[in-house]
Amino acid sequence: MRVLIERNLPFPGTRTFFQWLDNSTLACELTGKNRPTLWLDLEKRGAVASAKAWEKAWAGREPTASRLTSDQPAAEFETIELCSLNVETGQYEIFSRDSDLPARMESFRDRPEREFPPRCVGFGKIVPPESVLVASHPETDQSIYLVRSDDATRVIRLTAGEASTVFETDTHMGEVIPSRTQVLPFKTSAGQDAKLRCILPPDYKEGERRPAVLWVYPGFTVGDDLAHRQHLINEPGCFNLHLLAAHGFVVIIPSMPVEDERRGGRELADCLMDSALPACEAAIDAGYVDRKHVHVAGHSLGGWAALMLLTKTPFFRSGIAMAGTSNLLSLTDDVRFRYDSIPDDSRQAGTAENYYLTEPPWRTPDRYIRNSPLFSVENISAPVLMLHGDQDYVEIGQSEQMFAALRLLGRKAELVRYWGEAHVFESPANIEDAWRRILRWLEQSSPALSL
Repeated sequence: MRVLIERNLPFPGTRTFFQWLDNSTLACELTGKNRPTLWLDLEKRGAVASAKAWEKAWAGREPTASRLTSDQPAAEFETIELCSLNVETGQYEIFSRDSDLPARMESFRDRPEREFPPRCVGFGKIVPPESVLVASHPETDQSIYLVRSDDATRVIRLTAGEASTVFETDTHMGEVIPSRTQVLPFKTSAGQDAKLRCILPPDYKEGERRPAVLWVYPGFTVGDDLAHRQHLINEPGCFNLHLLAAHGFVVIIPSMPVEDERRGGRELADCLMDSALPACEAAIDAGYVDRKHVHVAGHSLGGWAALMLLTKTPFFRSGIAMAGTSNLLSLTDDVRFRYDSIPDDSRQAGTAENYYLTEPPWRTPDRYIRNSPLFSVENISAPVLMLHGDQDYVEIGQSEQMFAALRLLGRKAELVRYWGEAHVFESPANIEDAWRRILRWLEQSSPALSL
């Protein structure tokens, strides 16, 4: 192994990381020397910095003061640079992104974005329909596909109409019984045509009505194609909804169209009921679900939506909110930036992007209150389970405030705090623990039904 260059690479979004300029020269992007690798150390910066600061404070020999001022200028990071790298000789050349570039570097800089989610090849092909084309040779009849099927993740080479597996992993998932998935149409209460996806338990028999979990995320769209197979058994994230189906619950994942208030639409909180209950009714009408045993759950913006829905209807038997917000008036404290020495001015932009609240809270406090489940907490009658990491950029205080309010009202509530975890849990032990708690919560809230 030979190190060619020691610089950080930015995540290029939906663009490719590298591009071959010829048989030995590779083009890539490099971060500026003072630019933090935000998306690489995103979940660890606060934890690492806090531990160092606490150690200094406890030692008592040097101050740990961190001073921010209102006239402190915004941070200016060096721009992304482009690099041409010869992989055989190790020689490289670095270009300013805005400078006059050689033609082939211009081609790399201006490379098109890939469609995301990536389009799967679909049915009628030699390779599995959920395959994604990742490379093809311009002069020979060879193509490389990446496919994440239920039984494995594979790299497949297609040559002269014949497919062969180059690499295979995740084969342990092949022993898991797959759940049946159904896509159903429904109409929102606002009159829009929409779809939902139902994941049925592996042992589901026609005519049974099972308890269900409505998995919510505002803005999510369910389609018929395989473009974004988020709910495969072989799903790489920690939110594998087949675990719920495996324990006997029907999982309802609805499209949740929203209106952008910035363009004259309704507030986000007012859009949730448009799709939540009609989707449940569609699954009930299809004969899959017992209407007395429907729970609502979500993560991040979905966690907020789950809490918000509990304030608007007594329909749900219980609610589960992971990394959810409850009080938008206090949505200001981001642990990633607390230990930085520069002010962070992105909070209002984030509130506008996620909740369409374009004005600061001192100008439109009523809108923040209407979109904050905490201020309608007295309407919540169902039990609530909340899970939150203490290093989450959605500060853990959001769940702590909601838990304290529910406890004060004498409502059934549980808050589980995961130390060292950020927005999406990474520790295998914590992921397993969280799912065990979620399943135990659901099974206690919906005991075995007479089918």
